[in-house]
Amino acid sequence: MRQFQEELPLAGIKVLELAQMIAAPSAGLLLADYGADVIKVEPPGGDSARQLKSPSARDLTVAPVFTGYNRNKRLVREDLRQPESRERILRLAEQADILIEASRPGVMERLGLGPDVLLQRNPGLVYASVSGFGWGKQGRERGGVDIVVQAESGIMSTTGYPDGPPTKVGFTIVDAACGHALCHGILAALFRRARTGRGDVVRISLYEMALNLQTGPLCEFLATGQQSPRPGNSAPLSAPADAFRCKDGYLIVSAYLQPHWEAFTSLIGLPELVQDPRFASGPERAAHRAALTPLIEERMTTQEARVWAKRLRQQGIVCGLVKDYHAVAQDPLTLECDMFTHTPEAPAIRSPITLGRTRSQEILAPANEPSTTITFRSQHESR
Repeated sequence: MRQFQEELPLAGIKVLELAQMIAAPSAGLLLADYGADVIKVEPPGGDSARQLKSPSARDLTVAPVFTGYNRNKRLVREDLRQPESRERILRLAEQADILIEASRPGVMERLGLGPDVLLQRNPGLVYASVSGFGWGKQGRERGGVDIVVQAESGIMSTTGYPDGPPTKVGFTIVDAACGHALCHGILAALFRRARTGRGDVVRISLYEMALNLQTGPLCEFLATGQQSPRPGNSAPLSAPADAFRCKDGYLIVSAYLQPHWEAFTSLIGLPELVQDPRFASGPERAAHRAALTPLIEERMTTQEARVWAKRLRQQGIVCGLVKDYHAVAQDPLTLECDMFTHTPEAPAIRSPITLGRTRSQEILAPANEPSTTITFRSQHESR
């Protein structure tokens, strides 16, 4: 079949990003990957994400977190407290298709850059906002960042080990998910604008995103009134779906469906477990996990994790090696996916979305120095 090389789907779409850190800029990045012309406006001191460096990255000029979420954008700095800067932003907003902001509720309105003002000047504008806890009476007064929202939303109550403290997820999962959700909300508004000509206001809060991410366990709690215990490295609803200790490391095994369970017990030399009433079904095995896990690990520790992984996969049993970033970066699967790339200035992670009939997007690092003045490209201007 002939493979057409279509133009990027958002080519000609103009995005004005007035946001710092991760959640909102990650939405701008996704739009840029679809071909939009994204102008990111930083405050005079720069996006605070420029300073988000771990101890291992402290000597780098710019934080990898900043370069990772702001590639393929054009950068400019403006002081929105100054009337002349606000006027320049208003002129850019009049030309924009999308505006993304992440100020506390009420800040943009006080600056004269709220949605009512901008949609009056540009009725086709899609005005997208991110907040920590929403725009209601309770939420609008509170600032929120990923770790705080993980605590407040219940994520930490379900993460970690039953006998250990509440634990956050190891990366900014709410911020990252918020960017994806905001992006599809923006695209939905653009899709309707194509039919009606009218823009819209798209809003998302980190707190609402965090609740939505927990649809499964929250629905179970609402149905039963029972808080599920922290499951450690186990999937809480069935078993075995756990991290098992092997001779040289850990292997995740997901063999909770009955045919997989029977094949798994046979492969590790414990077929008698199938007849044990404690392990008769997935929920029963989950309820008796404390008794089941040592029996399995006694066999698993006789072989290296990779040996078990090969044997299990040959039997159609889903499993995965527990890897650190060094192993992930060198894994042939990672190389095959081609998710990692390096510009001359900084490493980058490309979008996980591919469009089979669309030309590839060039990966560009953010400029070392933001422009002093900037305008949107014309629709047919080359990137």
